[in-house]
Order: sequence, then C-alpha cells, then structure tokens
Amino acid sequence: MPKEIISEEEISLPQVKKVLSKRAKEGELSFQQSITLEHANAFSKMPPAVAAKVIEKLMKTYNITRSLAVQVVNIAPVTREEMRTILDARSSSVTDEQIAEIVDLVEKSRAEKA
Repeated sequence: MPKEIISEEEISLPQVKKVLSKRAKEGELSFQQSITLEHANAFSKMPPAVAAKVIEKLMKTYNITRSLAVQVVNIAPVTREEMRTILDARSSSVTDEQIAEIVDLVEKSRAEKA
C-alpha cells in the first residue's frame, strides 16, 4: 500500500545526499534510494548547509522561485552563460549584473567546506 504524502518541497542534491546518507546509516536503502544517493554523491557541488543558505539567499535577494534556486544549486553554474541558460528556461527577470553576482555567490559556495 502506498504511503500518504503529507507535504512536498524541492530540495537540492546536497540535501538529498545528507538525508539519504543519514538514512543509510540507520538502515538499508531501497534500490532507488541507493541509486539516488550515488547520483547525489557524484554531482553535489557544495555542502548541504551551504546549499540551503544559497537557496534562501537566491529567493530573498533575487526574487527567484524555490524550484529555480534549487536548480541553480544543483547545476552550480560557473559562467554567466550557464546561468543565463538556467534563467532563460524559466523566463526570469534577473539583470546581467545580478547574474554576475549569482555566479560569484555559487563559485564561493562551491569552495566552502561543511
């Protein structure tokens, strides 16, 4: 019988990694969870706490939706062109100056340690 969904929220790959790593220590992961954890380990580009802060800052400072902020953290663009590609797909009203600020923020966040 399927479990009841109480709530939904987009989370970043670093946060997925944290949740599934904790769950793996507590017990056995399902096949899908194991594959997801492998993917999160391979593609997470910053620590979970840093990712959460970046998401909040993007939402508050640049008025970006949560789902778009999560995508920015997951992809962690290193150039303005990459950032524009992410934003163009969602038709955002972020200026070129703000794009540069976001790329700098992501770059600094990638360098932070947990």
